[in-house]
Amino acid sequence: MEPQAARCVSLGGRFARPGWLAVVACAVALLLLGPAGVATAAADRPGPGGKTTRGVVISNGDEYPYRLYTPKSYSPRHAAPLVVAVHGCQTTAKQEQAITRYDRLAERNGFVVLSPEVDEAGRTQPGPLRQCWTFLDPNSWKRGSGDSAAIADMTRAIMAKRSIARGRVYLAGISAGGLMASVEAAAYPDLYAAVAVMSSSAYADWTCFTSGVGIPVETSAQLAFEEMGSRARVVPTFVLGGDADPAFPWSCTEKALEQGLRTDNLVLGGSQEGPISLEPAKIRRGQKPGGHSYTVRIYRDPAGCRVGESWRIHGMGHFWSGGTTDPAYDGYTDVKGPSAAKATWTFFERYRKSAAAMPCAEARPRGDRRARGGSA
Repeated sequence: MEPQAARCVSLGGRFARPGWLAVVACAVALLLLGPAGVATAAADRPGPGGKTTRGVVISNGDEYPYRLYTPKSYSPRHAAPLVVAVHGCQTTAKQEQAITRYDRLAERNGFVVLSPEVDEAGRTQPGPLRQCWTFLDPNSWKRGSGDSAAIADMTRAIMAKRSIARGRVYLAGISAGGLMASVEAAAYPDLYAAVAVMSSSAYADWTCFTSGVGIPVETSAQLAFEEMGSRARVVPTFVLGGDADPAFPWSCTEKALEQGLRTDNLVLGGSQEGPISLEPAKIRRGQKPGGHSYTVRIYRDPAGCRVGESWRIHGMGHFWSGGTTDPAYDGYTDVKGPSAAKATWTFFERYRKSAAAMPCAEARPRGDRRARGGSA
């Protein structure tokens, strides 16, 4: 790592910073996904029956490519959910699609998958900053500017291109993509019904890397609430990470959930401490056969509906949990962990944007007055 870190000091482009900040920026990028710090090429394999197409969206004058997976079951006559899967540093949209296996889950559950990619400036950054979202730039923490706007613009472009259920748009990001997921929840709560932050941290909290400290969670929650502005609403939040992660220690990922809950409380007009409890309503433990054990904590709103969920994978490092078993991606996935794609989708499918409000965050099936999944 030392030779790479030394090269970081002289990096040019939009991430170049004088003195210590240049070194910090590069150290962050060295640890952000791809976890092994090596980009692995792999064949562009077809999905399990559906179709992958490519496109480009212009956001604030910059071109951002994307990949779109449309399942075989898709019909324009029936609006489908959309999952936006945001990659980390040194990872392409093509690799993210292969790593996560969202496309196979999409076939079984009928949702569309968008894999956004950084613009040319992000793709051509030298060294460890290659393929990075601008998580270091405060402009990208704001609505209408930087990469946060680009991800939202790509999302809207797909909503116009496909028949998408407007209240069933979800976003999941890992590592640098997870930082962007925390941003999107604050900057675009009117667009995303729920978000998942994996192996990452809270809003404006990229400095949590390695130390597990970062900015106070109360500050992060307040900043996120202020960014929501007049669009403020309860945004259900899911987090997943490993407790052996050297890049974003578990305390960072856990903070992302607490920040989401505290921001939700501010939306509801109370203090950051309530009405949603910051303590889990339920804790359960699991074990992947032959793999890692994990602990799941479930958080509920005052009506007893699930509004937050965390998955702590014991012994896992900075990887996508589960995912592809293709050896070409050994540096990106930990197949001993439970499927992150399945866990996030199981969380997402509970929510509709219009339903994520008091008295209950979860959507209610027709003819059922009880909240879906409220007793789980």
